[in-house]
Amino acid sequence: MNLESTIVKEVEYPELMDWSLVERFADGIPCFNQDDPKNPEWKPTPVIELDLTSQDYGVVYVKDESDKRSNPTGTIKDRAAWELATLFRDWARSLYFRKNQVNENVGNIVVPRFSIITAGNVGRSVSNMFQGFGLPPMKLLVDASVTPERLEVLKKLYADIYLVDLKEQLTPEKIRALTNNKDGIDITSVMSIEPNAVFYDWHVHEAFNQAPDEIFVPYGSGRLFENYLTWQQRTIRSDANNKKDPRLKISAGRVASMSILGAEPVKQNSIADKLTKSFNPFVIFKDQDISALIHLAFTGASTGVYKVSEERIRQAYEFLTSKGITTEPSACAGLALYLQRYDQDKIDPRKKILVVNTGKGIW
Repeated sequence: MNLESTIVKEVEYPELMDWSLVERFADGIPCFNQDDPKNPEWKPTPVIELDLTSQDYGVVYVKDESDKRSNPTGTIKDRAAWELATLFRDWARSLYFRKNQVNENVGNIVVPRFSIITAGNVGRSVSNMFQGFGLPPMKLLVDASVTPERLEVLKKLYADIYLVDLKEQLTPEKIRALTNNKDGIDITSVMSIEPNAVFYDWHVHEAFNQAPDEIFVPYGSGRLFENYLTWQQRTIRSDANNKKDPRLKISAGRVASMSILGAEPVKQNSIADKLTKSFNPFVIFKDQDISALIHLAFTGASTGVYKVSEERIRQAYEFLTSKGITTEPSACAGLALYLQRYDQDKIDPRKKILVVNTGKGIW
């Protein structure tokens, strides 16, 4: 099948580098120590006690990523967008290191362009971040079934926009071709930048420090879930070497005992549409990986990805919004899974439950 995309919008940006762009990329993006709590990359998002005892669901704690004092666009995707921006900073600094070799040929270096598949939120977060630092616009590949309302919002972003039928499984090469980025980088599929470790590492440590027994998160691309599992095993391995991440305030054993439960919709046409997908070729932690981590005692016994019903997603959305928490159906899937498991008598009322609300983006 010869799949083609529709160009919705392309933003003008220089195609070739010069030293002024190198300086902008290298000096315009701040540097933080990766794990220094005294100079954090992020202001911690709040944790809100949600008392559902009157609805017969007990008490849970909601880590609220919609707080714009921490995340500028009100979603957890701002954290990933920041990490993508730092790639330009580090690349530009590498050019400085090789300035004697590069000097006269800098004008022949193509400006790096990033492509990514998105339902909207990561596109808006990256657009906001990249525009603020004067970086090249991200190339967003969006499903052609996107609603007209969401498409109108996307059109206003600082980004190149392309529409395609995403029912077909795409290779990195195809993603680049569909976004007019043949010689660029498909960020959706690149694992060398460790998206499973760096996109949400600060968030994960903030959550760990709440010392919950179970953590419920939405599961779309899998990156948030994968960051939790990555840092659980890294915490154990670091402890074995008498090292401890300075951001961590609890014991390694407490971290390893936590179960991480990812929630994805049962229905393909779910209202939690940012979590639906016909396939997920770029997932890092597959079933056998999760099983191995459980057997090695790097994570809790209930860790896994679970299907959640539409009824529970709607119920979770109503509970959060009634308490004044900014959310959308995709963002509250973690709470939906908690409600579902509670009704299945799979929640121990003695345990502390943390639910991640990933925030409200383009909806």
